[in-house]
Amino acid sequence: MENNQIQLLLSLDYEIFFGENCGSVEKCIIDPTQQLLMLLNKYDYKVSLFVDAGFLVKLKEYAANFPVLERQYAAIKKQLQALSSQGHDIQLHIHPHWEDSFYDGNAWVINTQRYRLHDFSPQEIDEIVASYKQELESCSEQTIFAFRAGGWCLQPFDKIKQALQDNNIWLDSTVFAQGHSDDPTRWFKFNQIPTKAHWHFDDDPLTALQDGYFTEIPISAIKTSPLFFWKLALRKKLSSHLFTPFGDGQAMLASRSYYIERLTKTTYGPVMLDSSKAGQLEKAFKEHLKLADKNSIFNVMGHPKSLSPYSLIKLEDFIKKHTELTSITYQDLKHLKNA
Repeated sequence: MENNQIQLLLSLDYEIFFGENCGSVEKCIIDPTQQLLMLLNKYDYKVSLFVDAGFLVKLKEYAANFPVLERQYAAIKKQLQALSSQGHDIQLHIHPHWEDSFYDGNAWVINTQRYRLHDFSPQEIDEIVASYKQELESCSEQTIFAFRAGGWCLQPFDKIKQALQDNNIWLDSTVFAQGHSDDPTRWFKFNQIPTKAHWHFDDDPLTALQDGYFTEIPISAIKTSPLFFWKLALRKKLSSHLFTPFGDGQAMLASRSYYIERLTKTTYGPVMLDSSKAGQLEKAFKEHLKLADKNSIFNVMGHPKSLSPYSLIKLEDFIKKHTELTSITYQDLKHLKNA
């Protein structure tokens, strides 16, 4: 295959943390996104942001009573509108726990008992998708048609299918090969997915269907040994500045089995820009080339809050080395909508 046919899709989940300390909007979202943009602009690269729209809806709700939240809401909207006008992409990311979370005057009190969209009634799901998409439309000059499930919690898809379809969301970019989580709060199982750059589906994103309404663009995946996660744990303990994320919050804790599995077995995960994981870019790309077809899309994800100086160094190294790559966003994939 010809390398010049490989397209690079950078997609970041634009959100704060959901642990006990959510972090600040400036350090988790605004500043790291700006640092990434300074790098991408040097090479005329574009980024697609899956924006946690529920947070925006919540900020707007509380803005009248809390000037600090009003300023945060304005800062986020200003950044997103500027990005959209520059040709970057804004798409829909849903963490529905915002429906049950609140601001107590000093900090966000996060309730993740209903973490999955599936934890809500069909009517509630439709209202969430519709209101979140409407909020994002005020931040974007382009059409919003793509979706990424919060925490990769996409299944069972048929429960959320109608709400997405009713709101003209026809592209999903959540799944990655061999991905799975047994955590009851964040369950998903992507063990068997088509080995294609993209496919159509209807009720099940893991089953290609020629006349399916939806299109799937999988996130590129990488096989990781336990040694990588032991090194990651060591770096966290040593608190090296190079690997310290820009975000100043605390992530949700996963189940005990999640950490044990990663420290004892070879696992699969999405190719990411998040801190140490950015060091896997080159290896992941080589693996991608072995499997890729001529319409290949190398889909790399991350989170502004989890980027670090190391992330930017490794991304720039990768961009410089692979001049054959073409930078795209989901806006460049509208032709994949099933007629």
